[in-house]
Amino acid sequence: MQKDNQPVSLHVKLAILGLAGLAFCGVLIETSMNVTFPTLMQQFSISLNKVQWLTTAYLLLVAATISIAAFIEKRFIFKKIFFWAGLLFIIGVICSALAPNFLILLIGRLIQALSTGLAIPLLITEIMQQIPQKKQGSYMGIGGMVIALAPSLGPTYGGVITQDLSWRLIFWFVLPIGLIAWLIGLSFI
Repeated sequence: MQKDNQPVSLHVKLAILGLAGLAFCGVLIETSMNVTFPTLMQQFSISLNKVQWLTTAYLLLVAATISIAAFIEKRFIFKKIFFWAGLLFIIGVICSALAPNFLILLIGRLIQALSTGLAIPLLITEIMQQIPQKKQGSYMGIGGMVIALAPSLGPTYGGVITQDLSWRLIFWFVLPIGLIAWLIGLSFI
């Protein structure tokens, strides 16, 4: 941890940006998918009970992953965990975007859930370890605001994309943002 009177380096700020960007993308896609349920039910000929697993299973796995994040962070190198979080995000997004059936879409969503479940606690850990104590509140607020912004934008984003284009583009449009966030994080963590 830095001393309280030291300014936060650009290096640390960019690491936090990469972590926050990846977490933001995961939460944005999660909340965007809720409005696609009628479209997915029709396209895959499935019931509401089945399509709801896209959200239920995603949130359960995010919660389970966050619950074991401290264990993971103690046993593995921080940068490697972030590497895997970003790689899982990319794999999950591509798998979901190309899903020929509901099962593949669900698997892609679960892979993304692992990514989001790792990225959120990594962001908090980075702030708590790299930011001077007097500035931690501000940085936690900014990090929380970035993550909290995603559920506000998600339904509108998902609705506009699904109504005017294709639900698959929800994933394709976010992929470059997640990829850039991942590369920034890998460069500066």
